[in-house]
Amino acid sequence: MELSIIIVNYNTRPFLEKCLAALAANTTYAHEIIIVDNHSQDDSRSWLQALRRPRHRVILNRENRGYAAACNQGLALASGHLLVTMNPDVIVPPDWDARLAWHLKQHASTLMIGPKSLGIGGKQWAGPRNFSRHLATADRKFAALYAGQSVPAKFLIGCLVLFDRRLPATIGAFDENFPLGADDFDLALRIRKNGYQLRIAQDVLIEHTVHASFHRSDPVDTDRLATASWQYFNRKWRSELEKYGWERLFEDELPVFPGEKPFGQA
Repeated sequence: MELSIIIVNYNTRPFLEKCLAALAANTTYAHEIIIVDNHSQDDSRSWLQALRRPRHRVILNRENRGYAAACNQGLALASGHLLVTMNPDVIVPPDWDARLAWHLKQHASTLMIGPKSLGIGGKQWAGPRNFSRHLATADRKFAALYAGQSVPAKFLIGCLVLFDRRLPATIGAFDENFPLGADDFDLALRIRKNGYQLRIAQDVLIEHTVHASFHRSDPVDTDRLATASWQYFNRKWRSELEKYGWERLFEDELPVFPGEKPFGQA
């Protein structure tokens, strides 16, 4: 198996259905899809129980184990050389996987690659939407304008990231002390601290609804889990945060760890 796609679902069945349809239509490599449901309270579980597709494997948790732990459940079952963790509110364009994988293979020091997006901020934001509202058409524009281009990043939003077996072998699995959020910033620091890179593929464009699960879940519980994640992040990385500050760690173009180059350089 070339590619294993791990999707963590919680209360997002309508989005998950569209996500899976896009994956089925637009994924190039031989692949499997591992869906880990974190004890959803909508109709996700009954829908997944009825799902009968050869490529799909479903895990139904009896409790909400948190995003990082659910990702690790999926990774433990994955048979692919290439690995993707993604949210169920993401829509991918044609050939997204092969194009992301190409960038990963071109940069030996890169452990993780992410796309540009219509739904997230930072350096992965695609910019004002003054082009086609149809994802495949907009993606073709990006693929033509930025063919073969990628840039190093201080972090990647975890809505969709691609990596290979080197990542868990080198830095370990997802830290399960992050129940909701901050896990992507933690991964970024662990990758960079170990002397590796993260990169953004400029020529791959996805669509991300952003926080679809949050809007369909108990806001009190969501806030509790997110607060716990960020409190743990601040404890875990206290010395780096105190030494460099958030902007230096994640936002400006200055290097932080030994061996890093300024982030304005390709």
